[in-house]
Amino acid sequence: MTKYPEAGKVKMRLAESIGTKAATGLYRSFIKDTLTTVQSLSIPYHIAVHPPESLDRFVQWLGPSHQSFQQQGSDLGKRLQNGFRTMFEKEYQQVIALASDSPDLPLEVLQTAISKLQIHEAVIGPATDGGYYLIGFSNALFNPDFFEDIHWSTDTVFQETLSRIHSVTNQVHVLPEWPDIDTNTDLRRFYKTHELQPAKTLHTMDYLRSNPRLLQTLLRDDTFQADGE
Repeated sequence: MTKYPEAGKVKMRLAESIGTKAATGLYRSFIKDTLTTVQSLSIPYHIAVHPPESLDRFVQWLGPSHQSFQQQGSDLGKRLQNGFRTMFEKEYQQVIALASDSPDLPLEVLQTAISKLQIHEAVIGPATDGGYYLIGFSNALFNPDFFEDIHWSTDTVFQETLSRIHSVTNQVHVLPEWPDIDTNTDLRRFYKTHELQPAKTLHTMDYLRSNPRLLQTLLRDDTFQADGE
Protein backbone atom coordinates (compact mmCIF):
# COMPACT_ATOMS: atom_id res chain seq x y z
CA MET A 1 0.00 0.00 0.00
CA THR A 2 1.49 3.28 -1.07
CA LYS A 3 0.79 6.87 -1.92
CA TYR A 4 1.75 8.44 -5.21
CA PRO A 5 4.93 10.42 -4.40
CA GLU A 6 3.59 13.88 -5.20
CA ALA A 7 5.41 16.87 -3.76
CA GLY A 8 3.55 18.33 -0.80
CA LYS A 9 1.37 15.23 -0.33
CA VAL A 10 3.74 12.69 1.25
CA LYS A 11 5.99 12.51 4.33
CA MET A 12 4.66 15.80 5.65
CA ARG A 13 6.38 15.58 9.03
CA LEU A 14 9.72 15.13 7.32
CA ALA A 15 8.90 17.87 4.82
CA GLU A 16 8.41 20.37 7.64
CA SER A 17 12.08 19.97 8.48
CA ILE A 18 13.92 18.89 5.35
CA GLY A 19 11.70 20.48 2.72
CA THR A 20 9.19 19.12 0.24
CA LYS A 21 11.68 18.15 -2.44
CA ALA A 22 13.84 16.03 -0.15
CA ALA A 23 10.85 14.39 1.57
CA THR A 24 9.33 13.44 -1.79
CA GLY A 25 12.62 12.12 -3.10
CA LEU A 26 13.05 9.99 -0.01
CA TYR A 27 9.55 8.57 -0.30
CA ARG A 28 10.18 7.62 -3.92
CA SER A 29 13.22 5.72 -2.66
CA PHE A 30 11.15 4.03 0.07
CA ILE A 31 8.77 2.70 -2.57
CA LYS A 32 11.59 1.41 -4.77
CA ASP A 33 13.27 -0.35 -1.84
CA THR A 34 9.99 -1.95 -0.75
CA LEU A 35 9.30 -3.16 -4.28
CA THR A 36 12.80 -4.60 -4.59
CA THR A 37 12.25 -6.65 -1.45
CA VAL A 38 8.77 -7.82 -2.46
CA GLN A 39 9.88 -8.79 -5.96
CA SER A 40 12.61 -11.03 -4.55
CA LEU A 41 9.90 -13.18 -2.92
CA SER A 42 8.70 -14.46 -6.30
CA ILE A 43 5.04 -14.41 -5.27
CA PRO A 44 2.14 -12.42 -6.76
CA TYR A 45 1.96 -8.83 -5.53
CA HIS A 46 -0.26 -5.85 -6.28
CA ILE A 47 0.41 -2.17 -5.64
CA ALA A 48 -2.53 -0.40 -3.99
CA VAL A 49 -2.20 3.29 -4.92
CA HIS A 50 -3.61 6.32 -3.11
CA PRO A 51 -5.20 8.67 -4.03
CA PRO A 52 -7.24 6.77 -6.64
CA GLU A 53 -6.89 9.43 -9.33
CA SER A 54 -3.09 9.12 -9.24
CA LEU A 55 -3.03 5.54 -10.53
CA ASP A 56 -2.19 6.49 -14.13
CA ARG A 57 0.68 8.73 -12.99
CA PHE A 58 1.96 5.97 -10.74
CA VAL A 59 2.00 3.52 -13.65
CA GLN A 60 3.78 6.08 -15.82
CA TRP A 61 6.41 6.52 -13.12
CA LEU A 62 7.17 2.86 -12.37
CA GLY A 63 6.09 1.34 -15.66
CA PRO A 64 3.27 -1.06 -16.60
CA SER A 65 4.96 -4.27 -15.44
CA HIS A 66 3.42 -4.07 -11.95
CA GLN A 67 -0.16 -5.05 -11.14
CA SER A 68 -1.71 -1.95 -9.57
CA PHE A 69 -5.13 -0.86 -8.38
CA GLN A 70 -6.74 2.15 -6.72
CA GLN A 71 -7.15 2.37 -2.96
CA GLN A 72 -10.74 3.25 -2.12
CA GLY A 73 -12.04 4.69 1.14
CA SER A 74 -12.26 7.80 3.26
CA ASP A 75 -9.65 6.67 5.82
CA LEU A 76 -6.98 4.03 6.24
CA GLY A 77 -9.39 1.57 7.78
CA LYS A 78 -11.76 1.73 4.82
CA ARG A 79 -8.85 1.50 2.37
CA LEU A 80 -7.56 -1.62 4.12
CA GLN A 81 -11.01 -3.18 4.13
CA ASN A 82 -11.46 -2.57 0.42
CA GLY A 83 -7.92 -3.66 -0.41
CA PHE A 84 -8.37 -7.02 1.27
CA ARG A 85 -11.76 -7.47 -0.38
CA THR A 86 -10.23 -6.74 -3.78
CA MET A 87 -7.50 -9.33 -3.27
CA PHE A 88 -9.78 -12.03 -1.88
CA GLU A 89 -12.09 -11.50 -4.85
CA LYS A 90 -9.14 -12.57 -6.98
CA GLU A 91 -9.37 -15.89 -5.08
CA TYR A 92 -6.17 -15.58 -3.09
CA GLN A 93 -6.49 -17.61 0.10
CA GLN A 94 -3.96 -15.56 2.11
CA VAL A 95 -3.34 -11.84 1.67
CA ILE A 96 -0.79 -9.54 3.30
CA ALA A 97 -0.96 -5.74 3.27
CA LEU A 98 2.47 -4.11 3.49
CA ALA A 99 3.23 -0.44 4.16
CA SER A 100 5.91 1.47 2.21
CA ASP A 101 7.55 3.40 5.07
CA SER A 102 10.13 0.79 6.14
CA PRO A 103 12.63 0.62 3.25
CA ASP A 104 15.04 -1.59 5.19
CA LEU A 105 12.51 -4.20 6.31
CA PRO A 106 14.44 -7.48 5.98
CA LEU A 107 13.40 -10.01 3.40
CA GLU A 108 13.44 -12.62 6.17
CA VAL A 109 10.60 -10.84 7.98
CA LEU A 110 8.38 -11.07 4.90
CA GLN A 111 9.35 -14.71 4.39
CA THR A 112 8.35 -15.41 7.99
CA ALA A 113 5.04 -13.59 7.51
CA ILE A 114 4.25 -15.72 4.48
CA SER A 115 5.17 -19.00 6.14
CA LYS A 116 3.32 -18.21 9.38
CA LEU A 117 0.17 -17.28 7.48
CA GLN A 118 0.10 -20.81 6.10
CA ILE A 119 -0.47 -22.16 9.62
CA HIS A 120 -2.04 -19.17 11.41
CA GLU A 121 -5.18 -17.23 10.56
CA ALA A 122 -3.53 -13.81 10.88
CA VAL A 123 -0.12 -12.17 11.04
CA ILE A 124 0.84 -8.66 12.10
CA GLY A 125 4.09 -6.70 12.30
CA PRO A 126 4.22 -3.96 14.95
CA ALA A 127 6.02 -0.70 14.16
CA THR A 128 8.04 1.06 16.84
CA ASP A 129 5.67 4.04 16.80
CA GLY A 130 2.68 1.96 17.90
CA GLY A 131 1.28 1.26 14.45
CA TYR A 132 2.05 -1.71 12.23
CA TYR A 133 4.01 -2.16 9.03
CA LEU A 134 2.29 -5.36 7.89
CA ILE A 135 -0.96 -7.20 8.45
CA GLY A 136 -2.27 -10.35 6.83
CA PHE A 137 -5.26 -12.67 6.99
CA SER A 138 -6.53 -15.93 5.66
CA ASN A 139 -9.67 -15.61 3.56
CA ALA A 140 -11.59 -17.67 6.12
CA LEU A 141 -10.79 -15.30 9.01
CA PHE A 142 -10.86 -11.88 7.37
CA ASN A 143 -13.47 -9.55 8.84
CA PRO A 144 -13.80 -5.87 7.84
CA ASP A 145 -14.64 -5.06 11.47
CA PHE A 146 -10.96 -5.49 12.33
CA PHE A 147 -10.46 -2.00 10.86
CA GLU A 148 -13.51 -0.25 12.26
CA ASP A 149 -13.23 2.56 14.86
CA ILE A 150 -9.43 2.28 15.19
CA HIS A 151 -7.69 5.45 16.39
CA TRP A 152 -5.57 5.81 13.28
CA SER A 153 -2.27 7.73 13.42
CA THR A 154 -1.89 7.14 17.16
CA ASP A 155 0.44 4.94 19.19
CA THR A 156 -2.40 2.54 20.05
CA VAL A 157 -3.16 1.29 16.52
CA PHE A 158 -1.26 -1.97 16.86
CA GLN A 159 -2.70 -2.87 20.26
CA GLU A 160 -6.25 -1.94 19.24
CA THR A 161 -6.00 -4.04 16.09
CA LEU A 162 -4.42 -7.00 17.83
CA SER A 163 -7.20 -6.93 20.45
CA ARG A 164 -9.81 -7.00 17.69
CA ILE A 165 -8.18 -10.03 16.10
CA HIS A 166 -7.77 -11.80 19.45
CA SER A 167 -11.50 -11.35 20.09
CA VAL A 168 -12.06 -13.76 17.21
CA THR A 169 -9.00 -16.03 17.17
CA ASN A 170 -5.77 -16.80 18.99
CA GLN A 171 -4.23 -17.97 15.75
CA VAL A 172 -2.29 -14.77 15.09
CA HIS A 173 1.49 -14.54 14.75
CA VAL A 174 3.20 -11.33 15.85
CA LEU A 175 6.33 -10.50 13.86
CA PRO A 176 9.39 -8.63 15.18
CA GLU A 177 8.93 -4.93 15.84
CA TRP A 178 10.41 -2.74 13.11
CA PRO A 179 10.70 1.04 12.67
CA ASP A 180 9.23 3.09 9.86
CA ILE A 181 10.55 6.50 8.80
CA ASP A 182 8.27 9.41 9.65
CA THR A 183 10.52 11.82 11.54
CA ASN A 184 14.04 13.24 11.59
CA THR A 185 14.96 10.86 14.40
CA ASP A 186 13.76 7.91 12.34
CA LEU A 187 15.82 9.06 9.35
CA ARG A 188 18.95 9.54 11.43
CA ARG A 189 18.57 6.05 12.92
CA PHE A 190 18.13 4.59 9.45
CA TYR A 191 21.26 6.27 8.15
CA LYS A 192 23.42 5.31 11.12
CA THR A 193 22.24 1.70 10.80
CA HIS A 194 23.21 1.44 7.13
CA GLU A 195 26.05 3.93 6.67
CA LEU A 196 28.68 1.20 6.21
CA GLN A 197 26.72 -0.64 3.54
CA PRO A 198 28.02 -0.35 -0.03
CA ALA A 199 26.33 1.81 -2.64
CA LYS A 200 23.30 0.46 -4.50
CA THR A 201 22.26 -1.73 -1.56
CA LEU A 202 19.30 0.54 -0.73
CA HIS A 203 17.81 3.27 -2.92
CA THR A 204 17.12 5.31 0.21
CA MET A 205 20.77 5.29 1.26
CA ASP A 206 21.84 6.22 -2.26
CA TYR A 207 19.44 9.17 -2.17
CA LEU A 208 20.85 10.40 1.13
CA ARG A 209 24.43 10.04 -0.10
CA SER A 210 23.60 11.94 -3.28
CA ASN A 211 22.31 14.90 -1.24
CA PRO A 212 25.35 16.03 0.79
CA ARG A 213 23.64 19.11 2.23
CA LEU A 214 20.83 17.03 3.63
CA LEU A 215 23.22 14.39 4.89
CA GLN A 216 25.53 16.94 6.47
CA THR A 217 22.68 18.50 8.40
CA LEU A 218 21.38 15.08 9.40
CA LEU A 219 24.72 14.18 10.95
CA ARG A 220 25.43 17.58 12.47
CA ASP A 221 22.21 18.65 14.14
CA ASP A 222 19.27 17.16 15.92
CA THR A 223 17.09 19.61 14.00
CA PHE A 224 17.02 19.73 10.22
CA GLN A 225 16.95 23.00 8.30
CA ALA A 226 14.35 23.26 5.57
CA ASP A 227 15.68 23.28 2.03
CA GLY A 228 13.47 26.17 0.98
CA GLU A 229 10.93 24.07 -0.89
